[in-house]
Amino acid sequence: MYTGRTKKWVEALAREGRENFDVQKWLRQVKEEEAQENRIAAASNSRGPTTPEANDVAKVAQIPIAPRSLPQVAEVNNVLTSRNAKAGTGSPSKETPKKKRLRRRLADVCNAWDEFRETRDRDAVYGYLRAVFSIVQHYRWKGRPKKLIRRAFKFAGLAVDMNADPFAVVIRCTCDQQLDRKTVSKWSRALRYTARVKKRTPLKTFMKKRGGINACADLYANCRGQR
Repeated sequence: MYTGRTKKWVEALAREGRENFDVQKWLRQVKEEEAQENRIAAASNSRGPTTPEANDVAKVAQIPIAPRSLPQVAEVNNVLTSRNAKAGTGSPSKETPKKKRLRRRLADVCNAWDEFRETRDRDAVYGYLRAVFSIVQHYRWKGRPKKLIRRAFKFAGLAVDMNADPFAVVIRCTCDQQLDRKTVSKWSRALRYTARVKKRTPLKTFMKKRGGINACADLYANCRGQR
């Protein structure tokens, strides 16, 4: 059974029809509703952590867990296939194997975000950051970071910005829009520093030895200032 955003997506698609369905308008409305719910939930929680980094993690933990920003493509295709079969209009557009692999990789990062959100362990954030780090470095090594940026924005239904940092893009597109820009920027700087300096040390071990996420973000800023 469909739930959350997927249910709303299917209902809106069935109600308005494929030709008249405005994805961006629908997504804006859903995000506005969820943002209002998040503000109410945050206002009801008066307790807060004592350190800046703990505060970042705690703010995320206070946000109600939401479904994926958009239904998985397979689910949407099933709906469209059913509608097309009734209307006799053919099959939905097909993805290439490479696009499918990239979408699966992004879905894996989304799953890492969900796992982080479902635990109270502060260190769980490193599992999510490791997933972000892995996909960005993979496409950098292949010399295709621009492809990752473009597909990630489309995966999340966001406007494409090809000048954005890949780490920041993947974080924005896999966190269900639950992180503010300041936190996205901080975490991306920490990962850029890690990508510049880390060798074979596990990401969590490397970052914690250097003082954590905030410290790594500051170290990246210092590295840029010395160039």
